[in-house]
Amino acid sequence: MIDLTVIDAMRDELVAGGQSRLTAPFLALGLRSPVVRWNPAPDDLPTEQLPFMLRHWQALRDRHGSVRPEHIDPFELRPVLGYVLLLDVLDDGTDYRYRLYGSEVARIAGFDMTGKRTSQMVTGSLASNFYLAIYRAMLLRPEPVYSWHEMPMEITINNWDRIVLPLRDGEGRITRIITCNVPGMPVPAPPC
Repeated sequence: MIDLTVIDAMRDELVAGGQSRLTAPFLALGLRSPVVRWNPAPDDLPTEQLPFMLRHWQALRDRHGSVRPEHIDPFELRPVLGYVLLLDVLDDGTDYRYRLYGSEVARIAGFDMTGKRTSQMVTGSLASNFYLAIYRAMLLRPEPVYSWHEMPMEITINNWDRIVLPLRDGEGRITRIITCNVPGMPVPAPPC
């Protein structure tokens, strides 16, 4: 269930650099605390796809530090395209629609969210709330953000590394978000 009051409290804490409200639902399920880092350096990111995506986005920035959606060229993203998600900002950031849900992400996850909203995540409200809080925080703090999170063991891939990047229109509003999601190695279940 999506509760915008809870998501906005998480968002506000993320904008300020904290994340205890974001962490609590994960810990309540016996999962490890997610990681959220604003403005990571490409060399500090795991996997080969995330630094590639961040460097590509950085190279496209204009003199105001913005990247416009129309500057994203899928051909230039070929090395990571299967891991790319492109989201439209809906209702001033209340929700987000997956314009593109990378083929590798869909294959590995076992579902395709293309055309669906973040609030409709098939993995449930833990993932939806986590993603919505990060995306909503980005509207207030329009900077690259790295995240890692773990999901319950019944999820096909139970942890993901992500770089989330804002795309702005000609008036400076974030109208789309582009992310690169890379699955992590399965995390063993904690001993009983």
